[in-house]
Amino acid sequence: MIRSCLLDEVTLMDNDAAVRRQLVKQYIANFELDRLLHTFKLNAGLPSQAKPLGGWEAENCGLRGHFVGHFLSACAKLAYADGDPHLKLKANTIVDVLDVCAQPNGYLSAFEEGVLDVLEQEENRNVWAPYYTLHKIVQGLIDCYHYLGNAKALTLALNLAHYINRRFEKLSYWQVDGILRCTKLNPANEFGGIGDSFYTLYDLTGDANLLRLAHQFDRDYFMSPLASGEDVLNNLHANTHLPMIISAMHRYEITGEEKYKLAAMNFYHFLLGRTFANGNSSSRATHAIQGTVSEKSEHWGAYGRLDNSLTGGESESCCAHNTERIVERLFYWTQEVNYLDHIESLKYNAILNSTSSETGLSQYHQPMGSGACKTFSEPYDTFWCCTASGIEAMSELQKNIWFKGTDTLLLNCFISSTLYWKEKEVVISQQTAFPDSLTSTLVISTKHAAAFTLKLKEGTIADVKINSSSIEYKREGGFILIERVFDDQDIIQIEIAAPLRFVPLQGNEHLVAVMYGNVLLAQLGNEQKFVGISKENLLSRFVKCEKNQLEFVLTDDLGHKAAFKPLFRIEQEQYSVYLELAGR
Repeated sequence: MIRSCLLDEVTLMDNDAAVRRQLVKQYIANFELDRLLHTFKLNAGLPSQAKPLGGWEAENCGLRGHFVGHFLSACAKLAYADGDPHLKLKANTIVDVLDVCAQPNGYLSAFEEGVLDVLEQEENRNVWAPYYTLHKIVQGLIDCYHYLGNAKALTLALNLAHYINRRFEKLSYWQVDGILRCTKLNPANEFGGIGDSFYTLYDLTGDANLLRLAHQFDRDYFMSPLASGEDVLNNLHANTHLPMIISAMHRYEITGEEKYKLAAMNFYHFLLGRTFANGNSSSRATHAIQGTVSEKSEHWGAYGRLDNSLTGGESESCCAHNTERIVERLFYWTQEVNYLDHIESLKYNAILNSTSSETGLSQYHQPMGSGACKTFSEPYDTFWCCTASGIEAMSELQKNIWFKGTDTLLLNCFISSTLYWKEKEVVISQQTAFPDSLTSTLVISTKHAAAFTLKLKEGTIADVKINSSSIEYKREGGFILIERVFDDQDIIQIEIAAPLRFVPLQGNEHLVAVMYGNVLLAQLGNEQKFVGISKENLLSRFVKCEKNQLEFVLTDDLGHKAAFKPLFRIEQEQYSVYLELAGR
């Protein structure tokens, strides 16, 4: 099986992904831990004179503590990947403070235990997603153990898991169902991917209690109809249920229960019917409540009906990060090329696009209608869910570019990077300016000749040579297979295929987005009425500019011109993704 290369095996070297990742690394390195951990100390009855954070990490916010968990995950991943002793110390220091803040019963949070009592007792759920926040804390601790070997972090995670298990053991079936049923619009009891974290703790310990606890979060109202092929996504909150699929996939890998595999596979099909051109989903619910979140964002509507979903609140960034995790696992199960294309599209158009190239901070939503503008979080005063997931996404941005098996290497994205293939003692440097140019050069460095198969996605390749000579290769399952013994300083020269194509908005064939390969383009400025432009002649009217960075100009019959460039490169400018064409 081919799987994504590890974080410490890939180094980014480009001017887009590497820049954003470095900005996040600097943000984390400079963040004052006294401020970060202020509310944890207060909740533990410890003194703190730190200046409180604002937004969703404020002292009175129900979600306080969620950012700390993501921060710990990101810090651990960056420290591991880069061998950074300063960030390793920072992560371990966070764990030490959390250890002091933990209660003797295992409870560890920035909010009081009574919040969980309210969730268990009140039908109206007058709380804000406590298990969502506890998931972030548990996962941050797991990541600190996994990447940095911090045993204290694992102990804290296990203690908190056992605390939660003891609470659930006292509850009736209907109490659990009430706590974890998230079928209402704008749910306040969202619980994130905590089930997946508990499955990971089971993987590490073999503790049957943790396996049972994890299963509590595999809610049957969602899994059973999906497994039987019923589409139940309409009106559900998107980022509540995406992590539930991740957890279900983990359960299948542990137990082999086909129900959970079927649920995940069917879910993906239903998700595609609600997916925008950037590979991501979420917008208004079909039966939205006026004046609430569900009117503009965070939910799923009907299958194939995105025609009223360009609200300005579409494509929540958290959804992109969780969708990548789902699609990555689907590729592991099937090894099918279409999942890699989806990952590549997400990488450019929803994950890179989620983050500012100037600050490294994140968008909450990624609007794609006419005359849109990006809004990024502030360093210390917002802390949206997507601020938190965003820094973690940037800390692992190098994943899913390269994949490897025992004797197989697969290149998925044309992003300048260096791969250290430890098992083969091979280093491969990818040098490319894609999407600004359509070439990529792979340089092999090895002390000994290495036999392996290089796999490339057939749809992204126009030509490939080795040491300037044409070669023979196999075609199989949408891949090009180059099987050979590679020598030191072998050079693989790839001519990239990135044809222009348009993607209609599902539910309205006259609204289209334009792709350059798997890179989504956006028009600069307000979308205008293009005279004489239709789907039949749209792509032929695009002219590539003679510039260092990719840009196109579209000219209509009246001579009106519009400039287009990759969406992920837009920062301050007004832009439009979906264009209205003639024929309506």
